[in-house]
Amino acid sequence: MEKPNYGGVGLHVFINLTLGVILLVVGLVGTMALYPLLLLLILPSPYFVFMGVRWMGGGVLEDRLRIRDEFMKLIRPEDGNRVLDVGTGGGFLAIGFAKAIRNSEIVGIDVWMRLGGGTGLENAVRNTEIEGVAGKVRFEECDARDISYPNDYFDIVVASFAIYTIRREREKVFLEMVRVLKPGGKFAIMEPWRSWELGWVVDERFKRKLEEIGLGDVKFQSILLTYPRKRYVCIVYGEKRPQQP
Repeated sequence: MEKPNYGGVGLHVFINLTLGVILLVVGLVGTMALYPLLLLLILPSPYFVFMGVRWMGGGVLEDRLRIRDEFMKLIRPEDGNRVLDVGTGGGFLAIGFAKAIRNSEIVGIDVWMRLGGGTGLENAVRNTEIEGVAGKVRFEECDARDISYPNDYFDIVVASFAIYTIRREREKVFLEMVRVLKPGGKFAIMEPWRSWELGWVVDERFKRKLEEIGLGDVKFQSILLTYPRKRYVCIVYGEKRPQQP
């Protein structure tokens, strides 16, 4: 039975195994070249090799489907809702909503950059067929910093492991997501708690920024990922405040 593809793990396997081998070789060669301290590079090598093997072992899809179910329980979508999935990739969240609600308009947008997660438009469409929701989701190529929908259009706007990867003009993404959300509509993103290299941190300062652009009832909820190792990520939830007269 064919399984949906919500992003490959090949890059994770390659990076971890490559780092493990490089550290091992440099440590051994450096030690033989009379630089004893380089032997310390061997110590983290087994960890990276182990993580590479773990990524190869399978289990990623099952973990993703589990956390999607938990995400849906938190959002509690209703039949007839209009839903926008920003940075949809392989249609991960968009398809989840299509499976959960009826008589809905569900849109997934992305720019589907090469090497941006191993997914593409054709892949997303194929995933709808595999998951039994073909025709219930519309995918469009669209920059999240300039969403091509009118104000107050969607009941729910979501994203999954997409926003934190946007380095340039990230605040515009949040402004656009809130703009197209109806007053009282639900905003929810599932992202890492922090990524220092990408300048991303979920904290009180981040919460205040979301409140400043129109969200209320902003809260953070940890969710446990178990593959390839146990770690917590964050669901950021808020509701668009009614517009003032």
